[in-house]
Amino acid sequence: MNKVLGVSIVAMALVIGIVPQVTECPSQVMKCHWTAMAEIGVAVPLALLGILAAANRRKGTLGALSILGLALGALAILFPTALIGVCANPMMLCNMVMKPSLILAGIVTMAASLGLLAMSLQGLRAPVQLQGTAA
Repeated sequence: MNKVLGVSIVAMALVIGIVPQVTECPSQVMKCHWTAMAEIGVAVPLALLGILAAANRRKGTLGALSILGLALGALAILFPTALIGVCANPMMLCNMVMKPSLILAGIVTMAASLGLLAMSLQGLRAPVQLQGTAA
């Protein structure tokens, strides 16, 4: 199952990295250009994370990778919405295509990372307490 989730994270990294590059405004450097550049910084580590998650079996490592995936998915959502933004005109291509695509890709990335986190926590037991010892 971690292979499927890892491949889906790699696919979302490709969406996060490619869609902003082809949907930014071509006329001049605007906010959408800087969002597209920032999303490359999210997509590269996210792709590496997906590859590592697909190739890994250790629960501790999967847990750490999933937490990182949650953070990168949140950044993919925050760059076009709150941190940098896109053009103010609602009819621009970046506002109609880039922003919703990045929000959806970020949500799918976070969902896959939550799945990895659940898999990493599955089967873990609480430490055994000995009788007569203080907790």
